[in-house]
Amino acid sequence: MSLKNTEEIVDGIYFMLKMDEKGAYIVPANSDGIVLESFDIEDDATDSTSKILKYIKGIKEDSFFIDWEKDYPEAYITEHCELIDYLIDNPRFVNEKMEPFSWCKRNNTLALIIKEQEEGSNILTTQLLLNDSISEFTIINEDLILANNTFYIIDMVSNTFHTLRELVCTMDTNGLENFLTLTLKYFKDIEIEYKDYKIVQGEKHTPRPQLVIEKISYDNSLYLQVTLMVSGMSYEFLRDNGIEHAVIVNNMEKKISICEIDISRINEAMEEVIKLLAKNQKKIKMRAGFYIDDSNLIIMQEKLAKEFIMTDLLQLASKYRVVGTDKLRKYNIRTVKPKVIGNFSHSIDFLEGEIELDLEGEKFSIMDVLSTYRKDSYIMLSDGTSALINKKYIEKLERIFKDSEKEKVKLSFFDLPLVEELIEDKIFSEEMNKSRAFFKGINNIKDYDIEIPKVKATLREYQEYGYKWLSYLMDNNLGGCLADDMGLGKTLQAIALLTRLHSKKKKKSLVVMPKSLIYNWDGEIKKFSPGLKVGIYYGNFRNKDIIKKNEVILTTYGTVRNDIELIKDYYFDCVILDESQNIKNVNAQTTKAIMLLNCTHRIALSGTPIENNLSELYSLFRFLNPSMFGTLDEFNTFYAVPIQRENDQEAIEELRKKVYPFILRRIKKDVLKDLPEKIEKTMYIEMNPEQKKLYEERRMYYYNMVHSQIKENGIGKTQFFILQALNELRQITSCPESKNHGVTSSKREVLINNIVEAVENGHKVLVFTNYINSINNICEDLEKNGIKYLSMSGSTKDRQLLVDKFQKDSKYKVFVMTLKTGGVGLNLTAADTIFIYDPWWNKTVENQAIDRAYRLGQDRTVFSYKLILKDTIEEKILQLQESKIKLLDNLISEDNATLKTLTEKDIEFILGE
Repeated sequence: MSLKNTEEIVDGIYFMLKMDEKGAYIVPANSDGIVLESFDIEDDATDSTSKILKYIKGIKEDSFFIDWEKDYPEAYITEHCELIDYLIDNPRFVNEKMEPFSWCKRNNTLALIIKEQEEGSNILTTQLLLNDSISEFTIINEDLILANNTFYIIDMVSNTFHTLRELVCTMDTNGLENFLTLTLKYFKDIEIEYKDYKIVQGEKHTPRPQLVIEKISYDNSLYLQVTLMVSGMSYEFLRDNGIEHAVIVNNMEKKISICEIDISRINEAMEEVIKLLAKNQKKIKMRAGFYIDDSNLIIMQEKLAKEFIMTDLLQLASKYRVVGTDKLRKYNIRTVKPKVIGNFSHSIDFLEGEIELDLEGEKFSIMDVLSTYRKDSYIMLSDGTSALINKKYIEKLERIFKDSEKEKVKLSFFDLPLVEELIEDKIFSEEMNKSRAFFKGINNIKDYDIEIPKVKATLREYQEYGYKWLSYLMDNNLGGCLADDMGLGKTLQAIALLTRLHSKKKKKSLVVMPKSLIYNWDGEIKKFSPGLKVGIYYGNFRNKDIIKKNEVILTTYGTVRNDIELIKDYYFDCVILDESQNIKNVNAQTTKAIMLLNCTHRIALSGTPIENNLSELYSLFRFLNPSMFGTLDEFNTFYAVPIQRENDQEAIEELRKKVYPFILRRIKKDVLKDLPEKIEKTMYIEMNPEQKKLYEERRMYYYNMVHSQIKENGIGKTQFFILQALNELRQITSCPESKNHGVTSSKREVLINNIVEAVENGHKVLVFTNYINSINNICEDLEKNGIKYLSMSGSTKDRQLLVDKFQKDSKYKVFVMTLKTGGVGLNLTAADTIFIYDPWWNKTVENQAIDRAYRLGQDRTVFSYKLILKDTIEEKILQLQESKIKLLDNLISEDNATLKTLTEKDIEFILGE
C-alpha cells in the first residue's frame, strides 16, 4: 500500500507492538490493524507520527547494510531505544487488538525472589516480581516492562553484558554466591529476597591467598598456582568479572553480606613465593629452576621443589591456605590421617589424660605434634617420610585439646561430641563413658523419667518436653537456653521447673528480666504456681529483706547491674534470665554483673538467642556454662573469625554440634498443629518515670476538675469534661509524645522488641492502635530497625492495594493501622501475630480486629498480644472488659461520641488511683 498525502498518512497511522523470537518491535498499521508494508513521507515533516515513520523507514532501507547476515529489518526496541521517547503516552501506540497502552513511569521496582525448588532441596529457582505483586510480565528491554497492557519504566543502571531475562533461572545452592555477586554488579537496583535471610552491609574483606599444588608431572616438575577464594568464589571468577563487592551467604546467622573485597594480596603472595624460590635457587646454586605463567609457577627442578616445600611452602600455611598436599607423595612427602589414642579420667570441668597421636603406626605426644607442626608444618617419620597433616585437622586438635600439668592433656566435657570422629573406641574409659552418657541422654528427653510438677495448667506435649529438657540439664548441673518462638509458653515451662526445684525446702531462685516483664512474671507465677513465695526486688524503694524472705525473687537487669555488690553475696539455687539477649554484649556492665551471680543452676529464655553476631552466643554461654568456650580470644580465633570472615563450613558445623545439646529451639509451625487457633495474652508494662509523672499530673488535674464540675453543674452537664479526660489519659498511655515531646511511652520499646523477635522468627505482624500519632511512632521505630512495613489510617486511599501487598509480598513484615480502619472487612491471613497497642472500651471491636487474621484461609495458630500500661486508665478498661460489662455498656455509646448514664462511683473507679 502506498499513501501519497502526508496528512492522510499521519491521521490514519497507528504504531503496533508485535513480538517474535528476537523480541518486541514496532510496525505502522492503519486504523483496521492492517500492517503497512510501504509508505511515503515528506522529509520536512516534524510531527511525532511522521518522525516515527521516518525512523522506521530508515531502519528498513538501511537494514541490508546494517545487518546483512540476518533477515531482521524490523524496528526492534532493544536495538532502537530512541523509539520509546516518541511512543511514551502516545495514543497511537497500540497492541495487536488496537488497544492503546497505559504508562507507569515512576516508582517502579523489581525484586528477585530466590526459593528452594522443594523444601530442603539444594536446587534454587528465581522469580522476578514487579512492584511487589506482579509476577506475569514481559521484559521489553532493561528499563521497560510490559504487564497487563501497561508499560512500566524501571529506573535501572543499564549494562551491556547481562539481561534481566538471565536472572530467571535454576541453580544449585553452591552457585548462589556467584549468582548474587553478579546480580549485584550488573543490577544494582534490584531488591533480593532469599528465605528469611537479612541483607546487610558487611565489613571490607581481604581474603587469604591460596597456594594450590596442582600436580607433579612425569619429569617431577612441580606445578604451583597462587590464587584465592572469597567464601565459595574463586579468584578467577572475581578477577574475570571485575568484582569489587562480593555477596557472602552466612547460613548459620541467616545473613547475606555485601562486602567490598580487596584481591590485591594475591600479587603480594605471588611476589613472596617468587622471592622464596629465588632464595632457595641461590642456596642450592641453581639457575633457571622455575618460570612464571600468569598466576602459575612451574618449578622444573625436583631438588629446588623439595627444598622449597620442606623449608618454606608449608611454613606459609600460617598466612596462606595450602591446598593439594596429597600430591606430594612423589617427593616422599605424604599426607596422613592421625588416630588419637590414650585414656581420660575426670578432673573437675575437664577430662584429663595421656593422649598420643598414631601417625602411620608411630606414636607421638599430641602436644609435641602440635608444637612441631606450628614450627615446621610437617612431622618427620622414622623412614624419612615427611608426614603432612590436614591443617583443618590440626586446628581442630588445637581447639579441643589443651595443655595440662604433669604432661597430661585436658579435654573439655563440652567437646566430647566433636572428638567422636577423631578417636579410637578404646580411648573411652569407664569414667569417660559416664560423660558420653549425658550426650546420649539429651537425644532421649521424651523418655526421661521425671514427674510433671503440680502447676495450675495442663502442659502441652512440647511444653512437657521443654520442662524435661530443662530438668535434665539441671540434674546434670549444666545450663541451657530455652529458645522457643514467642508465644509457646517459655515462662510456663520455666515456672514448672521452679515448682519442681522448690518442692524441696530452703531453696532460693532469682529471675532476671527487662523491667517491662516484672508484673507479667509475678502474675504468671501466682496464676500457675501460687504455692511459690514470690517477691519483687525492683524500684526506688527496694528492700534487701525481699531477697531474704522469698523463695523466688523477680528483678531486672538494671537492678542487678546497680546492686551487684549486694546481690552477689547471696547464693541462689537457680538463676533464670528472661530475654537473655540483654547480656549479648560481653563487655557491657550489665553482662559483667550477671556473670558475678553466685548460683548452681543457670537457665536462659530467649526467642532470639543470637541477634547480630557470634559474640552474643559466646556471652550467653559464658553465663550458662562458663568453661564451654574458654576466653573470648579463643572463641574468636576458633569460631567467630573463621565463620564471619571466611564462612568456614567446618567451623560452622563444629559450633553447631557443640551448642546443640544446650539450646532448645521450637517454632510455632512445628508444634502448634494440635492447638486452638487463637491464643490471647495480656502484657503488663510499667510506665517509665517521665511518662508516669505526666500521666499522674493530668489524672489529678482531671480528677479534681471533673469532681468540681459535677459539684457545680451536676453530672449530666459534665459529660464533655469526662470525655476530654478519658481521651487525653488514653493518649498519654499510647502516645505521650503528642502532649510532651520529651516523653516516650514505655510501650514503644516493648512493642518493637517483640516485633523484631517475631519477624526474625518468620512471622508477619499486625499492629492495631487508636491514634495516628502512635502509628507514626511505631513506623519510625520499624524504620530504625530496618523492618519493611505498611501503614493505614482513615485517610488512606486504595486500601485493597496495601492489603494485597501485605498478603502476597514476603518483604512486608508488619502492617500498622487504626482499629477503626482495620477492624472490619479486610482479609489479612498472611499475619499470625497481632498486637493491640492500646485497648478499646468495647472488646468486640478488638475481636473484630483480631479476626482480620483469624478467619477462613488462616492455616496457622493466631497469637494476639494486648499491651496494657499498669496503674493507668488502660488497666481500668481491661477490668471493665473482664468484669463490669454492664458498666461498660453504660459508659459510652456505640459511636464513642457521647457518654451514657454514669455515676460518681463510676467516675471514681475510672479516674481514681
